[in-house]
Amino acid sequence: MAVDNGIELPDGFSSASEYVAEVRRIYSPYAFLAQMHIVDFLVRPHWESLDAEWRSYFMSDEFDIGKLIPMAAHGQMDEACPSSLREFVGKMFSLQFPRQRMGDQATGEERELVLKYFVDGMSEKKREEVVDLAALVGNVARGTESGLVVDVGAGQGYLSRVVAYGRADAPRVLAVDFAEGQKRGAEVHQRRTLKRLQGKRAVAEGFRGPSDMETRLVHRVLRVDLESARELATAAQEEAGGDPWMLCGLHACGDLSSSVLKAFAGSDAAAVVVVPCCYNHITEGDGAGFPLSSELHGVEFGINALKTACQATVRWESREQDTVAGFQRNYFRALLHYLMVTTGQLPMDAPFPAVGGVTGTELAAAEEHVEAAEGDDRAFAAYAYAALKRLGVEWRPTVAQCVEARQRTSHGYRQMAVVWTLRSLMGPLIEGMLVVDRALYLRRHCGPGGGVRAFALFDAVTSPRNVVLAAWRGGRGGSFGLKD
Repeated sequence: MAVDNGIELPDGFSSASEYVAEVRRIYSPYAFLAQMHIVDFLVRPHWESLDAEWRSYFMSDEFDIGKLIPMAAHGQMDEACPSSLREFVGKMFSLQFPRQRMGDQATGEERELVLKYFVDGMSEKKREEVVDLAALVGNVARGTESGLVVDVGAGQGYLSRVVAYGRADAPRVLAVDFAEGQKRGAEVHQRRTLKRLQGKRAVAEGFRGPSDMETRLVHRVLRVDLESARELATAAQEEAGGDPWMLCGLHACGDLSSSVLKAFAGSDAAAVVVVPCCYNHITEGDGAGFPLSSELHGVEFGINALKTACQATVRWESREQDTVAGFQRNYFRALLHYLMVTTGQLPMDAPFPAVGGVTGTELAAAEEHVEAAEGDDRAFAAYAYAALKRLGVEWRPTVAQCVEARQRTSHGYRQMAVVWTLRSLMGPLIEGMLVVDRALYLRRHCGPGGGVRAFALFDAVTSPRNVVLAAWRGGRGGSFGLKD
């Protein structure tokens, strides 16, 4: 692994600009994969866009669909794999932004404290994220002497409470969310946490939080977007009352991450620490959420490629059953589109209706309407019925139409699984460019004595969006506490 002034890079690169140039070069001839929409796979010649040798290999009798999972998870391929495909997969892995976490940011004592007093309402995944991010935010706050931390997109306030109450020298926290319901929920959790921290058990166990816990955490409803970054900074400055302040966010969705970074860049904030997610909600173009840096000016991925950046092939092997179920969901969705187009229910060029996730309850209710079918035919017929009901479409195909369509396109299941795997392998490259773009943007706005870090904070299998961006400005005194 290489590092360019705090930005982690794959081995072999001396600068972030060099990395971006190489990723763009490799990405370009395969961009069609990432930009492909899987819903129209069975009515468009997407399969034929693959190399003929690759198609022959994947459709051979010797190839088993199960081989796609180790290929995607860690690049494992058999001897029959064409050399050009082996080279493609190798490049996808060698150019991935480093995803192996660098170690715990939290001490054992800090972790124990969170698990003992702050887990109310948290999933196991959320606990692990909050433990390490709260420790990192606290380190940065102390290193930059920030008296206020602004938690953007605070939701139920899990991170806010740990940052505000976790230490006797904790900073004050302004928790910001656009939804009044989230604010109310966070305040309920806050009251419960305060009661727990001020109770006899916590006192007996030696808990020592801030002396003014009742006023250290304030919740506020504020919509934050690319147009309101200045409003966020103004609210933070007013709450800080002249003290240095910083921004943070845990899984700030889409443009919210870009908005937080712009708020840092356009204000006197001492630091920012943010873990981005939901790349498919990023807008592109001048003044949009991407690109932010001059180095990636003119790059545009498109919505399908941004969705590809959200894929997490690192989880496929440990969650094999879910992976295979995902292959089937993609196939059934494309098969429904094929059925609607070929029966004249939907024009070829019409926008794709968004079905969303069909629930088990919806599928069970649909089963009674498709009892004449069996096996995969029945599974698809039930999906089609449930999905159309969810869409509010009155038309229903007959069971015979469902069976005929599935049997006519049965080859499409393997082909779609292959293409889904190949495009998912490109996700980390796209994510790498998004991360480096934001890190380079931050570097330009840190000023003398400041710095940037971009690295994996969480375990990638537990939390696929595990990369944190941290930036700070100089002249604040203290030290920036990051554990390598």
